[in-house]
Amino acid sequence: MRAALKVLNQLVATGVIPLYAIGGAIGASFYIEAQATEDLDIFVALPQSTGGLLSRSPIYAACVAQGGVIEGEYVRLGAWPVQILPAYKPLVEEALNAAIEVSFDGIPTRVFTAEHLCAIAIAIDTGRPKDYLRVSMFLEQDGVDVALLDELLCRYQLEDRRRNILNWPAGDGNANEPQSS
Repeated sequence: MRAALKVLNQLVATGVIPLYAIGGAIGASFYIEAQATEDLDIFVALPQSTGGLLSRSPIYAACVAQGGVIEGEYVRLGAWPVQILPAYKPLVEEALNAAIEVSFDGIPTRVFTAEHLCAIAIAIDTGRPKDYLRVSMFLEQDGVDVALLDELLCRYQLEDRRRNILNWPAGDGNANEPQSS
């Protein structure tokens, strides 16, 4: 993952993207026990083209210029297939802006907060069991501040989706700082 993070940091340094943050299962692994995953989910604010359309093309071109290989919906950076995802709605935009700086094997990077990771998993329209399971794991491992998560869910009108999460606590949880790898 080091090679992927180095390329992403270079994209920020050269202005190709203003910032990025890790989400998905890898993002969750900074807070709770890691889950198996095959890719690295990177969220970015996509630059607009002159016509006002959002495009990942400049990002992919910059990745390829640094040795990346396009493979379907991914760009392989080192050994990792990386999925570049847009900050596609207000909750994800907030998560991108609120992401915290951490270090992975000596490489600085940014990761969504635990509360944002959970809120996004709950908000996913497909209702994938793996997303609800991840939120349950955050709760079981005290990896999320439930009061902050509740605030997010209420702000984005998602509080009714709590019923989909096993063992949702009646009281507040504890906030955990992310673990450095």
